[in-house]
Amino acid sequence: MKKLVAVIFAILLLSSVGAASAKRLEIKYEPLPNRFEGTPTFCTKEPAQDPNVPESIIPILLKKTKANLDAWIGPLKSSSQRDAKWNINYVEIPRSKQASFDYAKCNVIISFLKTPPQGLEGVEILGRHYFKDNINHVEIYYQGYGICETKDSQWTYWYTCQQDSPKLIVAMEAILRHELGHAMGLGHYISEELLYTGGLGHPSSIMVPILDILASPSHTPLDPELMEIMPVDIAKLKEIYGDDGWGKKSEIEKEKSASKTILIKKGKAIIEKITVRIPPDLYKKGQKADVILLHNCKTDTQKVLVNSKGKLDYTFKITDKTLPGKYEITINYFGKAIKKFSYEIR
Repeated sequence: MKKLVAVIFAILLLSSVGAASAKRLEIKYEPLPNRFEGTPTFCTKEPAQDPNVPESIIPILLKKTKANLDAWIGPLKSSSQRDAKWNINYVEIPRSKQASFDYAKCNVIISFLKTPPQGLEGVEILGRHYFKDNINHVEIYYQGYGICETKDSQWTYWYTCQQDSPKLIVAMEAILRHELGHAMGLGHYISEELLYTGGLGHPSSIMVPILDILASPSHTPLDPELMEIMPVDIAKLKEIYGDDGWGKKSEIEKEKSASKTILIKKGKAIIEKITVRIPPDLYKKGQKADVILLHNCKTDTQKVLVNSKGKLDYTFKITDKTLPGKYEITINYFGKAIKKFSYEIR
């Protein structure tokens, strides 16, 4: 009987890599728009109970989470002046308090979930970062994968499949360090060196798009050094924030909110012209601002052009058909709330 051996190595591909150049390696390392202002707060949610995960592992996982965050903060502090502000706040949220916890105080929420949300199936997703409602979300998926077998009348196939046993903590740590880099504002480190090494060498950054090449059911990385935070990563963060640390609150924060009451008049329209200036250190040519309108727990977001002087204009029109109630308009730029306007429509 003929036999076909089809072993699929699951590789997390988060970005494509350009064509190789024999003369010079092309490198692209762009930041993400999310930024911290002032001391950031990292909140870690205690994982939910799972019959396949021993409870004795949970305290170890929480301790490792803080240790991997310190793996970023330590080099930032040691490579900066003594008065640089690289401190963080760290909060662990037990299961009993997660339903009532005020997550608005968190800049980053770290969660350990069994599997990715629906819609991300079809490839082994190890973890992800996304930015929503001015909060960074880091999710680590702990369900393990292994090699499964199936046969037909002629062939035998091996393929990656989900298993009940969780990934090794060392693998989850590596994924966490990568996703924390995204939460701090780092994009992917794209280098043609990956084409030459096949991802098996020692890339120059923890933020390479191939984080984990799995060669066994235990999910042990082929090269542990692949998962290390490198000097280029620390240098990139300091390029983003400066040598003095996360940065101070913008001066605009002192006058961040404005409120107004408007009475609706039948047959008449009221035009509210909102003008906002983006701080010079934040402005980037071509970057549009997000104008978020909130009413009755529903939001509507519009992209608004910012001119070359960092100024944007937005028009809020109120007519006799406008529903009464409270309206909040938030101007966001690179994920930061620049100014908020509140209107009470009566």
